[in-house]
Parts: sequence; structure tokens; C-alpha cells
Amino acid sequence: MTEKYYIDLFEKFLCNQATDEEIGLLRSIIRSDRNIQQLLEDKLVASSTTMDDNTKRKIFGEIRKQIHSNKKTLSISHQKVLQWVAIFVLPIVSAFSVYLLTQNTDSSKNPTIITAQNGEKAEVTLPDGSLVWINSGSSLTYEADFNHKKRSVYLEGEAYFEVAKDEKRPFIVKTQSMDVQAIGTAFNVRSYNSEQQISTILLEGKIKVNVAEKETLLGVNQRATFDKYSKVLSTDNVDADNFVEWKKGNIYFNNQTFNDIALTLSRIYNVDIQFASEELRPMRFSGTLGSSGIKNALDILTLTSPMYYDVKDTTIILHHKKTVK
Repeated sequence: MTEKYYIDLFEKFLCNQATDEEIGLLRSIIRSDRNIQQLLEDKLVASSTTMDDNTKRKIFGEIRKQIHSNKKTLSISHQKVLQWVAIFVLPIVSAFSVYLLTQNTDSSKNPTIITAQNGEKAEVTLPDGSLVWINSGSSLTYEADFNHKKRSVYLEGEAYFEVAKDEKRPFIVKTQSMDVQAIGTAFNVRSYNSEQQISTILLEGKIKVNVAEKETLLGVNQRATFDKYSKVLSTDNVDADNFVEWKKGNIYFNNQTFNDIALTLSRIYNVDIQFASEELRPMRFSGTLGSSGIKNALDILTLTSPMYYDVKDTTIILHHKKTVK
């Protein structure tokens, strides 16, 4: 998720506009991400002095309530945070984080988070029968009420979906900037924080893409791409099957830079890749690398590009061939 997404959720909470799903999602991510409290604090403390008195009273009312109701159950670390907040009126965000972390909630209502670490993949069947393949370095989150009134999941990374058909309850994949809605279809969504673009590609059926207050419909073998920097949404025709080769262990690159390729290989094989020659980064490659491991992938790149590599300890270093003396 982006910092802006966290801030937007926090602001909606302060304005009493956040849904139970959004509050639950933010709470679960705060629990699982040790950096988020610092992130929220760093980004919002500067604006906290402009918060109105009602907002401040709301947040600190919750903190005071938690101090009194959870004296016996709070951990020492949480007690220290609460004491810190009580002494210093600001930042507001720390109070909010503690409030979410210490809330008494029914564990059965906690969201489900499925994570595929770098070097791993995961397959999951959702409660509605939809099938999801989760690529390396990705996570999928859904609330306890999934498949009741709605079917929404949050994706960070890449996943392929085969959605169970249900015309009354559209299936929605939410990412940091793009929402993809389907009724019964198969599609791929890619939304890594480290990448400049978010994309979705349709293999079967139809999907509706919502991003930056724009909406577009995709047909089979069409791709929608949103550039996070320029805020431009574009569509094109592709061979969709190529883009889900990762399900079979293969890696397909479509005119991608070596910088992006290095990031992808690092994520898939859980290795550290560095550039000794910066001129390699913008060079591009198209093709499919097989499932025979990182050495095979690098050997193919060496044969088809002006690149060679060596291994130093546990780090792979990429060089440009013309730098060889």
C-alpha cells in the first residue's frame, strides 16, 4: 500500500467516513507492519496541529478509555506508548495507532491475510469458491464478511484470479490506486509498490477498471495500465496468456528494463542483485525465462544482451560487456 492510501484511510476515520471494512483493514495492517506507526506519525504529525478540537477530543477520548479499560491486559510496550501519548498531546497519529492496536475485537472478525514471501508462490480458494494464485512478494487480504453482502479483496503485489460467478455480488480487487471489478471471469492484476505501473489483463469474461475517477471496460486480451507518477490510464491489446506464465514458474518480460527485470528476479528467487554498470538499467528485454532457476535466467540474459554477471558471496552483480578490458 502507498503512504497516501494510509493517510486517506486515517482521514476518513477522523471524519467518521471510514467503513467497518476500511477500519478493519487498517487495523490488521498496523498489527502486521511495524513501520506503519512511524509512517503515519511522520506523514501526519505536521498537519495534526490543524485538527479541530472535536477531532482531538475523539482520538484522546478513545485513548483515555483504553487506558482505563485495558490496564491489566496491555503489554508493557503499549503502556509506554500510551503514557507517551498522554504526556504529549501530539502527534495525534500515535494515539490512533494505539487505539487500533489495543481495541478489544472479536478475533473471528479479523481479516485474513495470505502472503507469498519472496521466492514463494501461493494458491488459495476463497470462501466463494474463487481461485487465486499469488505471486512472489505479494499479499492478499479479505475481511471476515467476505462472501456475505460483498466480495472485496485487497492486493499488494501480483495475483491471478479465476472468479466464481455471482451476478448479485460483483468481485472487486482493490489495489493502492486501481479497483478491478468482475462478475465471473479470469484476470491478472499486478500492483507492486516498487513498480511505477499498476496493470490488469483480462483472460476470460469482462472486467471494469476504476482508477483516478475514470472507468473503463476491458475485453479478452486487453490490458489496462495506470502510471502512478503521471496518473495516466492507458489500454492496449496483448496476448494475455504470456502474462500469467508466472503461474507455471516461467517469467515473461514485455520490453521491460533491466532495472525492472532485476527487481523481478530478486523477488521471485529471493536473491540480492546489484548493478556494477548503471548503463544496463535502462536497456530492455522481451522474452520468456524458463523455470530452471536464477542461473538459467541469467545465462539467457547473458546470451541475448550485452550483459554478464558474477556472484560475490550471496550477491549477484550485473556488468555491461563493453566494460570488459
